[in-house]
Amino acid sequence: MATTKRQTGAEQMEAARARRAQEKARAARQRTVKIAVVSAAAVLVLGGVAAVALTSSGGSPTADASGTQYVAAKDSFRLPGLLDDQPVSLAEFAGKPVVVNFFASWCVYCNEELPGFVQVAKATTGTVSFVGVDTSDSGDGAAMATRFDLPGAGFALARDIGGNPPSQLWSSFSSQGLPVTAFYDATGTLVDFAGGMLTQPQLEQRIKANFGVDVSAPDAAALGSPVIPLIPQGAYELLRTHADDPTFVPIDLRPAADFATGHLAGALDLALTAADLAAANGLDKTASYVVYDATGSGSTAVADALHAAGFTHVYEIQGGYAAWSQQGLPTTK
Repeated sequence: MATTKRQTGAEQMEAARARRAQEKARAARQRTVKIAVVSAAAVLVLGGVAAVALTSSGGSPTADASGTQYVAAKDSFRLPGLLDDQPVSLAEFAGKPVVVNFFASWCVYCNEELPGFVQVAKATTGTVSFVGVDTSDSGDGAAMATRFDLPGAGFALARDIGGNPPSQLWSSFSSQGLPVTAFYDATGTLVDFAGGMLTQPQLEQRIKANFGVDVSAPDAAALGSPVIPLIPQGAYELLRTHADDPTFVPIDLRPAADFATGHLAGALDLALTAADLAAANGLDKTASYVVYDATGSGSTAVADALHAAGFTHVYEIQGGYAAWSQQGLPTTK
């Protein structure tokens, strides 16, 4: 609980805006961007797109239960299912245009774009097919797909093959980062390829240009998205990319004494609990909040409670401030 001496959330937001420039300069002097190692994949963001260092050691299946081989050719792929044993192949979508989106659970911008993809997929049901391919993912891509309810939006879900983590189809496009999206016409011919995050309007424009299909979908930004867990490096890149946007705000859940010893630049000092969100009164529910505590033990419950209270864009830093500090990411006092 916040003490009576602490400012309200709205007051802290106003104060945070005033000191943001000063903290940005200080953080810049501290900044040491490290490559976040995720198992065998090293995650790096280049030009707003997360790039990965891949390994070639195997471990993914090469054939289904019947012995039919999986294929990672971009003009005729056949991949294992992500949530079940049903293979996903390009050939099964003959007669309809197809949007193939490559994602990974660690990828910040994959998480950022998926709500828009969900709305567009729902709006084009029966006209455009959507395939999601979990690739180069050492985390839990299945949980990510479930969190965004990609099956409910009509996505056919597959996992990549080859390598560790598997990434053979993704790399066949000579991709250097995630997310990426491929567009196939009704004959199965690759007609367009987008490297990097696509906003919902950009996706709608590509579908119109490539397939001649007009899309009328609800704005995902207004509808909100599930709570998104981020590794510290991912949270850092999200905040860094939006450093000049006052609607992207970290929330520090630790006691005031811990906050005083060091915190994320621009963070609000709010000792929230899942049972009591009073200190969040006055905060803009449409803004984006990055929640963290000391070790990540209690931030999930708070993030979920914020989302349930109507906050539409909530992120959680996995491992909390301890994990952030251990990776040498910038802090301030």
